[in-house]
Amino acid sequence: MRKLFLIAILYSIGHVGVAQIFPSEVWHDGKLVLLEGDTLVGQVKYNLETDLVQFTRDNQTVKAFTARKLLFFEIFDKTVNRYRQFYAIPYNVKSNYKAPVMFEVLYTGDHLSLLSREAIEYQVANYPYSMSGTYTRLELVYTHYFLKPDGSITLFTGKKKDLQWVMNKKSSEIKRYIKNNKIRIDRRADLVKLVAYYNSLFGE
Repeated sequence: MRKLFLIAILYSIGHVGVAQIFPSEVWHDGKLVLLEGDTLVGQVKYNLETDLVQFTRDNQTVKAFTARKLLFFEIFDKTVNRYRQFYAIPYNVKSNYKAPVMFEVLYTGDHLSLLSREAIEYQVANYPYSMSGTYTRLELVYTHYFLKPDGSITLFTGKKKDLQWVMNKKSSEIKRYIKNNKIRIDRRADLVKLVAYYNSLFGE
């Protein structure tokens, strides 16, 4: 019986990556705003790894747009039951060279905004139920960025020194807020709280 139980666990673990549905793999109700100013309303499918957005209105004819052709797109993401907004923003893809890149906007502030990009990657995980060893599975991985009012975008590496540099105008207040509220900077929701608090420190 124990052997059968372990086999069932291993089988289910091995199929987690297969069964999971990622947001970029499905069509969503949404709209696109093109660089030319036109607005398209229908079904939207996106891939931030290639900066390609697909659109259809009749589920037959599909149009594809790169970040260079878009200003903005919005979807109602059925996998998380909420609206999500993405903007094409110039970014230094190489030194001294900027190109439009699609970013999800998580928080917009007058002094600092929080952006995100996502990718589907293989990650190493430990077996549950006190079983030894590890296995790999596909997971949705987020990379976060800070956008300043001057248009500069800073990649967040996940280190506290990044926060001290980006939020240097209010560094002492930020340190206290992180400590007093047990903020974990590796958590997406906590990063949103932190950026919102940083903006609130400047008042009206």
